[in-house]
Amino acid sequence: MNVIYEFSGRTVVVAGAASGIGRATAIAAMEAGATVVGLDVDADGLAVLASTSRLIARVVDIADSAAVHAAIEEVWMLTGRIDAAVLTSAIQKRTPIDSLSDAEWQRHLDVNLSGVFYLLRSLFPRLKQQRSGSIVAFTSGLATNGWHGAAAYAATKAGIIGLVKSAALELRPFGVRINALSPGLVATPVFLESASAEEIAMYERSLGVSEPEEVVPTILHLISDGAATISGNVIERRLIPRAI
Repeated sequence: MNVIYEFSGRTVVVAGAASGIGRATAIAAMEAGATVVGLDVDADGLAVLASTSRLIARVVDIADSAAVHAAIEEVWMLTGRIDAAVLTSAIQKRTPIDSLSDAEWQRHLDVNLSGVFYLLRSLFPRLKQQRSGSIVAFTSGLATNGWHGAAAYAATKAGIIGLVKSAALELRPFGVRINALSPGLVATPVFLESASAEEIAMYERSLGVSEPEEVVPTILHLISDGAATISGNVIERRLIPRAI
């Protein structure tokens, strides 16, 4: 069965568009006809993508609340609508709790949790005004399972669940949806640069590691009209374990 998405006339904001799942989502949404605005702190990565596509690129550190607000307002002025926002931006550095510095802990909070909050706070008035739209934020299996050295990352991803659940209730009267997606093991820079070679090899032998493009169909469904009744949920992509 083939699934075809048609997003012509729609505007999709992708935070974290320079690499990984964000980049794959931006490309797929553009291929489906959407006007895509990519936000990322990685200016070089955005420039490469923009040079080969119709991406509207804006360099933004989502930990900067004023910059986030200005970017969302610019999107609204440019396009007159925001139909979907896919918030993939995140950092992860593995450090044991008793070695975790104040600065490293705070940076995880600033990007992974506060950054998503800043985006939601700026999106809410426009989506409420529009009375439509869909948002996808990203959590992780580490939010409930934890991992050695991943306390800061796991804590922020647990916070995303509470943020999304509350946001869904606030947005429901306005016809706006929001869900949290736990994408599973994916070969993104965040995962590949934080996990050890032994950990990656172990997952490749057992569960397997998805490519970013494999997550895209779930994202496109969640921001499409086909998911009109889905909001306030945590969706988990679970890979079928490989035979060892």
